[in-house]
Amino acid sequence: MNKMVKGAIATGVGVVLLVGGGGTLATWNQAQSASMGSVVSGDLNLEVNTATNSGKWTNAAGTVVDVKAYRVVPGDTLTYTQDLKMTLTGDLMAAKLSLTGAGANTGFTPASVVVSATALNDKSVTASAPSPISASTVLTPAVNGHLVTASTTFTFLASTSNRDSINQTYDFKSVGYKLEQQAPVSANAQ
Repeated sequence: MNKMVKGAIATGVGVVLLVGGGGTLATWNQAQSASMGSVVSGDLNLEVNTATNSGKWTNAAGTVVDVKAYRVVPGDTLTYTQDLKMTLTGDLMAAKLSLTGAGANTGFTPASVVVSATALNDKSVTASAPSPISASTVLTPAVNGHLVTASTTFTFLASTSNRDSINQTYDFKSVGYKLEQQAPVSANAQ
C-alpha cells in the first residue's frame, strides 16, 4: 500500500475520532421563560366566635348556669350552645363539619341519661330560621365567614328509678368540633 493512501486513511480516522468523539456540532437553540406566575393557597379554619357566644349552659328553665357548680336532678335538661366561625377559601374548597369526642365518659347509668347528637345550624343566612348542617353536608366557600351555632343537650331522665345515678359525673371535656377538607376529585383519576 502506498504511503499516500496510508496517510489519507490515518487522516480520515483522525477526523472521524475528532468529530465523533470529542467535538460537538453546534445547532441553533433558544430558551424562553414560561411566565407562569405564582400559586396562592386558600384557607380552612374553625374558631369559637367569642364576639357572639363563646359557650354557655342553660337549664330546663332556660336559665344560664355554671355547670361546674350546678347539680342536675331527674327531669332536668342542660343545653350547651356555642357559636363557631368558619373560614373556607379556595376555588375547589369543600369541607365537612362534625362533632368529636362525644363518646360517653360517664358514671350515670344508660337508663338515666340521654345526650343528644350535637345540632349544628348555619345562622348567617337567616338568623330566625338557621339552616341545619348534618355530618354529610358538604360546605363550600359560600359559607366563608358564616356563624354556626352548635348545641348539645344533656337530659337527666325523669324516669330514673330509686337512687340511680346519684352523685355521678358526666364529663364533656373531650367534646369538640372538626372542620375537615374534602380532597377535590382529580381530573386524572380514572
